[in-house]
Amino acid sequence: MNRRERALDDLPDLVELIVIAVRAGATPTGALDVAAPHAPPRLRPVLDEVQHRLHRGQRLADALLAFADALGHEATPFVDALATADRYGLPLGPVLDRLADDIRAERRRRAERQARTLPIKLSFPLVVCTLPSFVLLAIVPALLGAVSTLRDTAP
Repeated sequence: MNRRERALDDLPDLVELIVIAVRAGATPTGALDVAAPHAPPRLRPVLDEVQHRLHRGQRLADALLAFADALGHEATPFVDALATADRYGLPLGPVLDRLADDIRAERRRRAERQARTLPIKLSFPLVVCTLPSFVLLAIVPALLGAVSTLRDTAP
């Protein structure tokens, strides 16, 4: 799993933090400021870049493009929701709730996809480690017993 995918796995946690800040009465920009210190470590550099752009005077919609640049198209719904809410003053809570559900479902699907590849990845070590031990513990003693029995009965 590369760094972008790991950061995408943390995106639902960031959305939850922003939802909490918005429900507490913060604006989208204020919610980003409140959520930044508590954000997952893999997303902090992206949030720092967004805050840096905001402090330089960019609009929130333009500053949020750092998310799209860093996380790819998977972060586009999140960026669009925040930018639209800031631009038109729309209520952000319900949109972020739905978005958080969608992102969590995508994280679950990605984890299930990775879990399905686990048996394939484990088959080689299982064969390399288990098969020799089975031969040493089960077959070799049986062969030694058979050889010793054949020696004792041979004329």
